[in-house]
Amino acid sequence: MTQAMLFAAFGGIAIPLIGLMELQNIPKDRRPDFRDWIYWLPFVIGPILGAALAMVYQQSAMQITPILAVNVGASAPLILRSLAAANPFQSTVKVPPGA
Repeated sequence: MTQAMLFAAFGGIAIPLIGLMELQNIPKDRRPDFRDWIYWLPFVIGPILGAALAMVYQQSAMQITPILAVNVGASAPLILRSLAAANPFQSTVKVPPGA
């Protein structure tokens, strides 16, 4: 595991940790059930996605700095969601009728 992948994994776990810190402001009756395994899934998946995306950046011969790696790790779920939602076969060019 490279240094960039470690930084990206840190970025991937930082977002769920911030959410966990914010739970102190939520009333106890509205807090999530911490015994449910699905609650802890982002703490496992986030760092893995971040490290994998940093590896893809490195394999693309891109120079990745530590701050960029943390940013990639933190935004990895958003990046992958937008890639999955993109339809390369959908035309974005609007052609007026009769043109």
